[in-house]
Amino acid sequence: MKDQDRARGAGGKPSGSVRREVWVRSGGRCALCNAYLLEGSMSGRTLNLGELAHIVGRGSGVRSPRGEQPLDHARREDADNLMLLCADQHSEIDAAGGLDLFTVEKLRRVKQDHEDRIRHVTGLGPDRATTVLRMVGPVHGNEVELSRQTAATAVVAGDRFPLFLESYTRHGLEIDLRGAPGESQAAPFTASRAAAASRDYYRVATQVIDSVIERQLRPGIMRDAVRHVSVFGFARLPLLVHLGSRLDDTVPTDIYQRHREDESWVWRDGNGPVPGFTTQIDHDVPAGSEAVVVINVSGAIGMQEVPAALAGLRRWEIRPVGVPTGPDIMRGRRCLERFTAALRGFFAGLEAEAKTLERLHVLPALPMSAAIVLGRVHHPQVHPPLVVYERLAGSYVPTLEVGGSSGAGVGMVARAAGGSSGWGG
Repeated sequence: MKDQDRARGAGGKPSGSVRREVWVRSGGRCALCNAYLLEGSMSGRTLNLGELAHIVGRGSGVRSPRGEQPLDHARREDADNLMLLCADQHSEIDAAGGLDLFTVEKLRRVKQDHEDRIRHVTGLGPDRATTVLRMVGPVHGNEVELSRQTAATAVVAGDRFPLFLESYTRHGLEIDLRGAPGESQAAPFTASRAAAASRDYYRVATQVIDSVIERQLRPGIMRDAVRHVSVFGFARLPLLVHLGSRLDDTVPTDIYQRHREDESWVWRDGNGPVPGFTTQIDHDVPAGSEAVVVINVSGAIGMQEVPAALAGLRRWEIRPVGVPTGPDIMRGRRCLERFTAALRGFFAGLEAEAKTLERLHVLPALPMSAAIVLGRVHHPQVHPPLVVYERLAGSYVPTLEVGGSSGAGVGMVARAAGGSSGWGG
């Protein structure tokens, strides 16, 4: 009887101790949509927006949703039969038209999963905190959803808990390139005109990236408020390389990959073999002031696709070992780590073998996470500038220089590399 008395308050409603238990177990968040229920989204003030919803209804009549299900009435006000929900979700699960979907079994499972996640996340120590950085932009007109919740799900699956730097914006640290003009203009042109349009777009987009890094992320690092970073990026490859080049290499960083089959960002470690990567000289000519690296990971760039202006340069190829290239090759974190190690080995070899190298032309067929790694591994004080190419209108053309001297434009680089080919902007 003592447990029953504890569960029931005045009028048969949940007692104060039961209400507190439900709130704590749910982490102050809606068990269905994960909304935070102690703060108004418009006012920013502390407000109690949560409601306790019965899984098995309080009564057994038709007006009590799921009330006909077998459960002793003395236990219907227990914390195990109550969910913390926002008002919208509470109304929906109890609506007559949805009772066939929101069954007792489903709601119990949702409640358990949510409370297990809250307990797991709140059990992580402060050393498992990570600052989430999201960059999203169109890729030739195509966009994806990359919400806070999407990023948080991936981070929690990696045994960290996300920080979104709320002091900056309510959406956390986000680089939004969707408003930058000119991205979609590159598609319908010839290769040379598409490259020129892309370079115009990149001049604006790189300024947006640099502004967020310098005004938001870097001050957090300087204050020691940012000790670990989790990076999510969806944009055109040259911009992802640029983003990687702006990340502080003194701060531990995890980089995430979007998986096309289910559109999630959770790493799939343990699913299948993990490929390694090899670097080989594909065109062995005496070293000069410029060279080429073809990186075949998510696809294969044929040697016949290398621009004619680069044909006489020393050329390397980086590719996976034992497995074919493909868009879904970067399934697990361990695969990205092996690719990172291969890149570090490649750049270390450049330091030893190519002391006179002034410029490295990069033709990438890369997953987006690997493009960020490329920019992060490259060290502008040690390695030659990267001229990043894209396939536009059927040809590979240079569109962005990463790690060059301040103010160096890719248009000038393209003219120097292309001679009379007309690649210049």
